[in-house]
Amino acid sequence: MYLTEDDPRWVDHSGAEGHHGPQWGPEDLARAEFFLAELAPQALQVLEYLLRNPGREIHCTELVDKALDGPNGVDPARRVAGVLSGMSKAHGNSGRRYPFSWWEAPEGGAGATYAVRPSVAAVFLAARLAR
Repeated sequence: MYLTEDDPRWVDHSGAEGHHGPQWGPEDLARAEFFLAELAPQALQVLEYLLRNPGREIHCTELVDKALDGPNGVDPARRVAGVLSGMSKAHGNSGRRYPFSWWEAPEGGAGATYAVRPSVAAVFLAARLAR
């Protein structure tokens, strides 16, 4: 599923601490460059996959299969959550919310989905080009 820039689901996400506060904007190019430079390698792989698919909700199993090297015997939901914890330092230094949103699976479902808002993806892709 693709979410447009103004889709209400961007506000109705499952993220708590770190997923509220100032959103990334065009004025944050240098901040985004610094954020990317501080990421743990696997966290960078996952974020880059999300950035290449702006607005698309991506299930954790796809992230494990396409952005990482498979589940390695770990539940995909736990694997992605663990990898994304590698953004904590960059997030803490950024003064911005995490650049992705996530949604828990509906009751009875398995695993979470993740996405990057198109405007946030544009900032990070521009920062990537500037590096």
